[in-house]
Amino acid sequence: MSVCSPESAQDAVKYFAIEGDLRSLTPFHRGHIHDTYISAWETDGAIRRYLHQRLNRHVFQDIAGLMHNIEHVVAHLERKLANSDEPDFRVLRLIPTVDGDTWSANESGAWRTYEYIENTIAHDACEGTDEAYQAARAFGRFQYHLRDLDVEALHETIPNFFSSPFRLRQLQEAIAQDKADRVSEVEPEIRFVRERLEMVDVIDDHLRKGSFPRRIVHGDTKLNNVLFDRDTGRAVSVVDLDTCMAGWTLYDFGDLVRFTAASCAEDEPDLGRAGVNLDLYRALVDGYLEGSDGTLTAVERELMPFAARLVTFTLGLRFLADHLAGDTYFKVARDGHNLDRARVQFRMVERMEELESSMRVGTERL
Repeated sequence: MSVCSPESAQDAVKYFAIEGDLRSLTPFHRGHIHDTYISAWETDGAIRRYLHQRLNRHVFQDIAGLMHNIEHVVAHLERKLANSDEPDFRVLRLIPTVDGDTWSANESGAWRTYEYIENTIAHDACEGTDEAYQAARAFGRFQYHLRDLDVEALHETIPNFFSSPFRLRQLQEAIAQDKADRVSEVEPEIRFVRERLEMVDVIDDHLRKGSFPRRIVHGDTKLNNVLFDRDTGRAVSVVDLDTCMAGWTLYDFGDLVRFTAASCAEDEPDLGRAGVNLDLYRALVDGYLEGSDGTLTAVERELMPFAARLVTFTLGLRFLADHLAGDTYFKVARDGHNLDRARVQFRMVERMEELESSMRVGTERL
């Protein structure tokens, strides 16, 4: 996807039904996929802000399906929360276009706009167990409120997104094609993958046996997809709903652990710093079980430590495959960026293997 110019962004935001005069429009550098801007509009001396995104058509080829899913999820959550005792929890609000649609397409691409949730902050690294607990509880509540949303109501906007076997096949294809001539430099990583192939089919086997149901999941439960109130520190919103679709519930828990309980940044070049913070992991378990409020089956609770390991391993497969393919999916800021990401994931998997018995403590709680 080409770089979005400020002029294109300024033109695109005018397609949305926003009152007032545009006072500022600035890039918001967050995430691997979309181009994001924040605007400020003045009406009668008051300023309101909005978040605009140019959607990545390379990653999300079915933009209509993507926005259909977000509309359904947002509407469902609004209905649930209107009748709940969680008045401080806020749902993302889509701003319609001047024609009443939820997204707009023009020469620069496909765009959507959200109301900016003020007085909140997102964290790229976890600052303690309380924050981990709050984030996990928020994602657990998200799952809880979506438990009765029909899985057939949403489109599969990225086919096989949650499938570890599919991600393995992608890596195998990337190795065979070697488009960027990089395979020779990653033999240790390829060997690491081959030594753990038995992990890949475990969840798919459980789904085929009916050990637990498919449910609507968030699909990208990084810590920075939770907004925290600046004053109270409480989690008040779950954002980035692009991968909300039918999947396996523990994918959300596993991805949350992968990101939040990591002892270093996702792309840390120094592997000596990579690992898992067990205290943060246990806070995530407690928060997720509390938030999901009995939604998980006994089998799912038992698989929580394994899910953390499998999702981390699977993201490693994705990063490594993208590195070998020439960095076509995830945004990169330097040479070898995706390889650094893959190596961190694989080191975390090793550490989870060492901590397996300790990671089981607490998951048996109802």
